[in-house]
Amino acid sequence: MGFLFLWIFSGSACLEAQSQDTPMTADELACLQKIIFFNECSGRAERMLTWNADEDFPSFGLGHFIWYPKGKKGPYQALFPEFLFFLEAQKTEIPAWIKALPTREAPWQSREEFLNDLSSERMIVLKNFLDQTQRFQTQFMIHRVKGILPRMLAAVPEAERAGIELKFKEIAGVPNGMFALIDYVNFKGEGILITERSQGQGWGLLQVLEEMQIPKKKEDALEEFVWAARKVLENRVKNAPSEKNYSKRLGGWKTRVKNYLKIKC
Repeated sequence: MGFLFLWIFSGSACLEAQSQDTPMTADELACLQKIIFFNECSGRAERMLTWNADEDFPSFGLGHFIWYPKGKKGPYQALFPEFLFFLEAQKTEIPAWIKALPTREAPWQSREEFLNDLSSERMIVLKNFLDQTQRFQTQFMIHRVKGILPRMLAAVPEAERAGIELKFKEIAGVPNGMFALIDYVNFKGEGILITERSQGQGWGLLQVLEEMQIPKKKEDALEEFVWAARKVLENRVKNAPSEKNYSKRLGGWKTRVKNYLKIKC
């Protein structure tokens, strides 16, 4: 989901090794926010409001959080309503027109209706809201990843849990590791939902950790993660329905995860 462009900034590395319980500094948070903004939206605020031609739903913000239309459900997590609740829990105002909706469901029933509404006052309000809450969106992504490990462990057999936990913590503890975890979850999901499968195989973070080898040296954890992610993405293309031509996207996907090894800002 989103644009497959990854902006690499010059300078010193911003995402140094840290445990998953250590809060990011303000500079690290700003660095992560900037990278994701260019990665997902090419640095353009209008690209935080999208409805792709091959999808049945719009998505919003830095993370292209999905918002399903009223009365519709899909196989992916509807993260935009969760983001709104995240903001409200922090006493942050959300647009009045969203608060006035009878339910927290998207008010457009089709992509055409959505596109025709892009220049409306409510969409201008939404674009400005998304632009002004980039920091909160970044915090929401971090919050999501920091709570993902128990959910992944609950989704796999007991015999596999120790390995998954070890690999997750190894990655989180190396430079750029937390960025890789945050970006991949935002990019391809957690990999927990049964609905996020094609021919029985998923493509989220859980599947990458299952594919990943435990590194012989701790500092090699991110390289092992990238190798496994590229393999999972290849399988995603191979297992996709014939009407989904993901082969054209594979090169960009693989470049995106390879760049985890050299993120700087």
